[in-house]
Amino acid sequence: MGERQSRIFEYFVVCGLGPELRSLDGAKGFQGTHAMYMPSVLDQFPSSKDSDCPPPPPQLSTCVMPAGVAFYSSGFSASDKSSHPHSYPIVLTEGDGTKIYVSCVAFRNPVSDDIAEAYRIPPNSFVDKCICLVSHSPTFRVLREAAEELFRLCFSPSGCSKPIWEIVMHLVLNVPLPSPGKNCILFSIENTLLSVEVPPKDGLPHADIPFHPLVQCLDVDNLIRLFTAVLLERRILLRANKYSLLTLVAEAICHLIYPFKWQHVYIPLLFFSGVDYIDAPTPYMMGLPSGVDTSDVTMDGVVVVDLDYNRITTSEDIPSIPDPELGHLRTELMHLLYPNLMDLDHMQTTAGGLFGDFHRRNNKSWGEQHDLELRMIFLKFFASILSGYRNFVENTAARVFNTQAFLKKRSRTTNQPPEPMVVQFLDSQGFFEFLERSHGSEESGHNLLDKLQDATARGQNPYSVLPDTTSELEITTIADPSGGTAVSGAPYYYDRFPANARSQDQEDKRKAILAAASAAFEHPNRHILSPRLDITGHNFARAGSLSPRERAAERERMVLDIKVKLQMQIAFDMLGTLDAPA
Repeated sequence: MGERQSRIFEYFVVCGLGPELRSLDGAKGFQGTHAMYMPSVLDQFPSSKDSDCPPPPPQLSTCVMPAGVAFYSSGFSASDKSSHPHSYPIVLTEGDGTKIYVSCVAFRNPVSDDIAEAYRIPPNSFVDKCICLVSHSPTFRVLREAAEELFRLCFSPSGCSKPIWEIVMHLVLNVPLPSPGKNCILFSIENTLLSVEVPPKDGLPHADIPFHPLVQCLDVDNLIRLFTAVLLERRILLRANKYSLLTLVAEAICHLIYPFKWQHVYIPLLFFSGVDYIDAPTPYMMGLPSGVDTSDVTMDGVVVVDLDYNRITTSEDIPSIPDPELGHLRTELMHLLYPNLMDLDHMQTTAGGLFGDFHRRNNKSWGEQHDLELRMIFLKFFASILSGYRNFVENTAARVFNTQAFLKKRSRTTNQPPEPMVVQFLDSQGFFEFLERSHGSEESGHNLLDKLQDATARGQNPYSVLPDTTSELEITTIADPSGGTAVSGAPYYYDRFPANARSQDQEDKRKAILAAASAAFEHPNRHILSPRLDITGHNFARAGSLSPRERAAERERMVLDIKVKLQMQIAFDMLGTLDAPA
């Protein structure tokens, strides 16, 4: 199967307040500046029908603006940190498990003049707006750098050489996806040079994220506890104040369980109105900002990970990783995170005081090599705890694993009865999926776990299983056709992120929606029968019918509910039990 797309940037999308206002509680129209409103997709390039890439998911606007759209009496102010733009990544998951990576920059933008006039919104009002770059490639760094550069360029005091949407179009249409391990793509946004490359396929999976937020938020013991909960496919809820932290930690822990994959519901940044999904009985990994109230939600059995306070709470026991693997894992993590600390036992007893200060000081020197070492520590853990597992994979099409024989062999080695953590892990959906994917498939030749076990048996350096990355990459340069020179000779300045040019059909539909809204103010006692038009042109003229946003939201709820039920049934089938997970 070939690459899903040839471009690294598949779509540029702008989300915010659309022409058809609706508050988060479902009330239509303008409900005042203190209400929160449903976000909409305002602009998208290219349009889904003009692209060879899969269209962005319909719930994109809700996911990138999970709190909704708020009104403000002022825009950016250097003295008001809450008004500053903020950048964060999100990850969406399609029905087949494929991930969609989105880099967002959210900021305050003046209310569109036509919307303000139609809804009688107070003058000089501002609302939340968000620009997004969408890709199926997990190139978090370049997605973030490009989105932030487009934002800076739009509001630069020196202006930009071309209309901002021309710059967006060139970026999206002309920057190709690099060949893994072969070339590096260089491109520019005006005078800023950016680059992107993808590692070889036969190494660790591409993880273009920093791992230091994970180890900065959780101490060694809580990191191991979260890792264990993920392996045993518990219901996991991450909490943090920052959107970016939720996504980065969720992605990092998913990479640390390599060569296994998280098989269940995965929503690193849950939209605020979806808090009821925490009650789902099937395994999930979700992230929810700390400010969202969950007091009305049943949390029995949920592993709640508070990243702001290094705290994990759950009403159910999480079986501990057994020794000797636990001791080796903990020691290696301590050596990586605290290389200058010799007395590990003393560190453990005084973690409450010394840990935080030392960790923050040491974190300044964290880099890509530390990311690699962290990932290899966990891969070596799997090589140890699954030592000899290939001898118990029956050579059949179903790839049946003889769990009981493996556990007996391990008990003879450890002189201990089968450990609960190992028993539960071998019975997990992630372990079964790994066997199917890695043995007798096209991925079998890239299984680093098997390579590491073989290298260890031969006494070789564990890092010898990784591909050689010392060879120079071929440089591919994407030229800017204008060379950064203003076409008209004068720069372009913006006081807001502008709308892209609309077709006549789109403009007529927008005017129809706003005319109906305005008429409701002019004739407050008369029921206005106006056509219900969505931004794509569908006519919902039946009185009392759902609006496009209502229909889309209802579809999203149904799809997620169905996915939860299906995943739960799949889990039941594989586990051979009819008892719902607690």
